[in-house]
Amino acid sequence: MSIQAPTPQMLIAHRVTLIGYFGLILLIPIWNLLWYPSDKFSNEVLTGFWLIPLIFPLYGLIKGKAYTHAWSGFIAVIYICHALTSLVTNFEELAAILLELVFAAMFLFGGMYFAKWRGEQLGLQLPKSSDSKK
Repeated sequence: MSIQAPTPQMLIAHRVTLIGYFGLILLIPIWNLLWYPSDKFSNEVLTGFWLIPLIFPLYGLIKGKAYTHAWSGFIAVIYICHALTSLVTNFEELAAILLELVFAAMFLFGGMYFAKWRGEQLGLQLPKSSDSKK
């Protein structure tokens, strides 16, 4: 059995995921160390805290694994929640917050569509409820 090459729409979704993912990796240190350093906390520790969750899906995202794209959406939701909360509570950092929201949304939706389309192509779908009763 040979593995099929990804379709053009899958490649676009994969690129959108990677742009969002690496955008977050670049934005977090710039935000915490350069643009808006904290007076209350260690900026290096804070940056590390926000980067740690992004380490886990790195290999699978680069390799284009559908399963990694699917579960990494849970990580993207952390950053979406952070951006939405910050948007309400911390309006001074609007540019960084909006960038975080855009990158996290790209990471989430690109990964979601890539996983859906690649899973369908490879036959990795979950069975429908009517199929499982037979």
